[in-house]
Amino acid sequence: MELHRRHPSYGWVALFIITGLVSIWASQNGWELQLLFIPLGSTPLLIFGLIAVSSAVGAVAVSFRPGPLVIEQAGLRVRTAGINMVIPWAAVDALVLEPYVDGNVSTARLVLIPAPGVDLGVRAEYSNRIDGRPGVILFAFNDVREPVDEVSRVLAALVGPRFVYGVPGHTGV
Repeated sequence: MELHRRHPSYGWVALFIITGLVSIWASQNGWELQLLFIPLGSTPLLIFGLIAVSSAVGAVAVSFRPGPLVIEQAGLRVRTAGINMVIPWAAVDALVLEPYVDGNVSTARLVLIPAPGVDLGVRAEYSNRIDGRPGVILFAFNDVREPVDEVSRVLAALVGPRFVYGVPGHTGV
């Protein structure tokens, strides 16, 4: 199972591109930006247009990045949290699904707890909320398109008892 990143709202991307291009065109054709009654000139209008277009292009570029995680029979293919490698199931001590609040949104996140002696290329510094073992936060579920319950069923089937489901309010596996 491959997890996919959420795509930006392309309506907003189109709005930013159109606004940016119109601002750039206007700055090159004698228009000026005014703050209340103070004329600022065409340079701030050009800068505003360039920022709008580059923000839209950046949002589209992020949507083409590969997904953060692929769950396979042999293990995990991780491309997030500074890790870009295949991790066999023998190198995984536990996968913890824990509750997480991102601003006003309540979601869950997946924490990888490596087996003792396994080098992931990053330090396992995060102490998870379920049992306190050090691990690496892989991603929050509000960053991916797949639902928590679907991913947890796949992980429970492949990882077995090493999958710790600690999200209240969900049915689990």
